[in-house]
Amino acid sequence: MEHGHSGGRGDKRRRIQGAEVEKFNLFKLEKYTGCISCFGCKRERNRGRRICRDGLAPVLDAIRSADGLIIGSPNCLGEMTASFHALCERLIFQNLTCNAQTPCCNQNVIPALLSMTSNAPDDYYQALVKNYQRILCRFVGPAECFVSGDTLQLRDYSRS
Repeated sequence: MEHGHSGGRGDKRRRIQGAEVEKFNLFKLEKYTGCISCFGCKRERNRGRRICRDGLAPVLDAIRSADGLIIGSPNCLGEMTASFHALCERLIFQNLTCNAQTPCCNQNVIPALLSMTSNAPDDYYQALVKNYQRILCRFVGPAECFVSGDTLQLRDYSRS
């Protein structure tokens, strides 16, 4: 999943070093929201599957059949972006059960990489990304995090 301003829907599927890669730009999808707590994914016939049909539906479907997941997000006001949160809510909640013995019903455990860019130093948001890493490990699969700090969106912020 690409969660940034580059790329588009026209060439979202490509082969890179023998692997098929499907890329989504969350900012260019049709309208979507975070989890609306309809609990449709908790019903036995839908268990662990999203039922809301919106712009995130093809993304969640692609993740369900993927061999791995890479999510990137810029830092926005000390957090991941709202688009990232919407994806994370929907991805996690559909796999979350109300059963303490089996809290996750994910049938496709896959490795995940979370990448965040920030203008702050690399280690400034370690607690934030470690929390997301813990959540991804529990509901998606083994996860790693990468922070690219000291990034700049503008050469001279005084001119903005």
